[in-house]
Amino acid sequence: MLADLLASGAYERHVRSIRRKNAERRVVLLHALADRLGPKVTVAGADTGLHVVAWTNGIAAEREPEIIAAARAVGIGLYPVSPLYDPAAPRPATAGFILGYAGFDTEALRRGVAVLATVLAEHR
Repeated sequence: MLADLLASGAYERHVRSIRRKNAERRVVLLHALADRLGPKVTVAGADTGLHVVAWTNGIAAEREPEIIAAARAVGIGLYPVSPLYDPAAPRPATAGFILGYAGFDTEALRRGVAVLATVLAEHR
């Protein structure tokens, strides 16, 4: 089956289609973050991949758990950056969150960022 997909070009078309959709989703997420949060966040890792890291300027890293709980209470899944650091190494002082986008349509991304902006405003 795989050989047939490769030989027919169907697999390559599928991969191109998924890459195009994910690139569109990434652009929508980045624009939504810029529009809704502007200088309140610094985005890292936005060039490729299926997620970005949003550093919340002015919010201490120690506040990540309360922000995650508040976001989950309104249906937004946030994942902190801090556990990804070596426990023996210094951690960032600013709260950071991993935002995935591959599993969402563009309207869901816009709505999610709007809700996230409200959550962050309530926890500044």
